[in-house]
Amino acid sequence: MLDIDDTIDAFRRGALDFDCKRMVLAQRKKDGERFEGQGYVRQSADGTLVCKIYVAQHNAKPFGHFAAMFATKSGEIISDDLFYDLDATGHDGTRWTSKRIRLAPHWDATDLSVLVNAQMQSITAHLDMPQRLNFLRLHFFDEYVVPLHRMSETEKHGNRWMVRDLAEFEACGSKFEVRKRDGSGDTTIEVTSESPFPAQFNLRIQEALQYITAKTAIYRARLESAGSELHLELASSLRKAPRTQFNPPIAPISIDFHQHGWRLFGKYLEYVIASAKGTYWNPVAYHLYNACEATAGSLDAWAVGVSVAVEALTSLISVEGDKEKAERVGVLQDRMREWFSEQADLQDFANRINGQIDAMGNKRPHDTLHVLAETGHVTKEYIKAWNRLRQRHVHPTIRDLKKPDQVDYQELFDLIHRTEVLLRQLTFYLIGYEGPFTDYGVHADQGPPSAQYPLRVADSSADLADVP
Repeated sequence: MLDIDDTIDAFRRGALDFDCKRMVLAQRKKDGERFEGQGYVRQSADGTLVCKIYVAQHNAKPFGHFAAMFATKSGEIISDDLFYDLDATGHDGTRWTSKRIRLAPHWDATDLSVLVNAQMQSITAHLDMPQRLNFLRLHFFDEYVVPLHRMSETEKHGNRWMVRDLAEFEACGSKFEVRKRDGSGDTTIEVTSESPFPAQFNLRIQEALQYITAKTAIYRARLESAGSELHLELASSLRKAPRTQFNPPIAPISIDFHQHGWRLFGKYLEYVIASAKGTYWNPVAYHLYNACEATAGSLDAWAVGVSVAVEALTSLISVEGDKEKAERVGVLQDRMREWFSEQADLQDFANRINGQIDAMGNKRPHDTLHVLAETGHVTKEYIKAWNRLRQRHVHPTIRDLKKPDQVDYQELFDLIHRTEVLLRQLTFYLIGYEGPFTDYGVHADQGPPSAQYPLRVADSSADLADVP
């Protein structure tokens, strides 16, 4: 019988290793290649899942993988029928499966025997362990800073003491239990519910954790009920920036983080569930992820990342008057096209003119942002900061590329931080959050201050003395 916790712990330590009495790799096409035999699953030095099969039976053409390799053109995505699916049985009887695997067969030219090596993005154990409630547990193999308000007992070398390592709350009709203990190398989120979970619930929770921590979070182990089975998925690590500088919506040093952090998590989770139908990424989470990863690069990359994210999120927002304005712009476009069609001597500019007329129908982010500022949903002066940052780094002039001095760097950091706050305010508007947040755009002796969202209209448009 598979020991779930021991298996996850071994995987976290990079020590997963189990033998299989039967392994079958089947190509993802009708009458495709099939390799069968005994073998094992292990982790490579960098933690990637790998498998090896000592093939006893197959229907493959010897050295046929070379023909398939040479048939693939450089620069083209590999077609789905060149991948294989794995179905394996461990010596303890556990069934393991994995999908979309690329093989590296090794043929012995003397006897045409074959070994198959492969890397796997993930592998799933199918366990005969039905659950009374819908159940999900995610392991992130990293210690994220999250609001913890419960304590549990720990023991080391015979000494016992209490540590704060647990949070419990409810969100989206489910009960959540979050655990993070210093030195454990892991943060876990466990969820139970009497009702079925929403589609891709594991990814939506992952996105919500990324939101409140402002760190890239990708789960490495997933334990989830699936009908009469319990599935344990183990996933190889994906590339992510090792040191990002994205600021969370509420600073962890603030009491507001502990009092309102999970409520903000729940509001965001509710939004991404409702607005991510048919997509792998929720659009908001996708843009925030790109902005977060960009902060690990140069200051220019950081500036471009947050500037583009503000523009992208603004495009998701509709404000009062958008429909009427779009209709009036459509009338203007029709009249302009009609007029230009009568200018016979200017038709060589037709493509250029039509492109400019079409562009008039695009909604301007500035218009949306200023409407939100008038209602206290974004800070008006931070719109100016975003516009200046965007112009300097997305559309730089020669003057913008001069060697910076200390004053220039201070101005740049101010612009970045205020643009990040503007970005967070847009997410608050989208998810319907009301409550405290951290205003990183204000200089204060005791660190960035807390503010309330929505803003008072006077605050949203007030002149700040130190805004560039």
